[in-house]
Amino acid sequence: MDGVVFEQQKKAGIGLVIRDHKGAVVAALSKKLSAPLGALEVEAKAMEEAVMFAWDIGIHDCIFESDALTIVNTMLRLTDPPLSIDNNIAGAFSSLYGFRDVQFTHVPCSGNKATHTLAQFARGIVTMHA
Repeated sequence: MDGVVFEQQKKAGIGLVIRDHKGAVVAALSKKLSAPLGALEVEAKAMEEAVMFAWDIGIHDCIFESDALTIVNTMLRLTDPPLSIDNNIAGAFSSLYGFRDVQFTHVPCSGNKATHTLAQFARGIVTMHA
């Protein structure tokens, strides 16, 4: 999952990719958020949306990957969430109750290119090429 802030438009976008155990894409989501969020807030919203999206499509064993270390550490309960993202983190946690197996891992930005592109795609100016 990833999030992008569009400062001039006072909007944000999130991108989510769900892959199977072989790395093949099972589902993807690009969503525009009409809210002036900061970088950390949009990453927290992306986590919340990822948890709900995985559940909605029937994926109950997940490894959630994010390039936002603060978000990953918060989901691992290594740190308390900053106040600005507390509601999104609480929403993500409350949606995890039915999952069988859940892991959270930090990935470098270079390993998050597909989700970053989807997040930018929400803005409506990125084109996808086959």
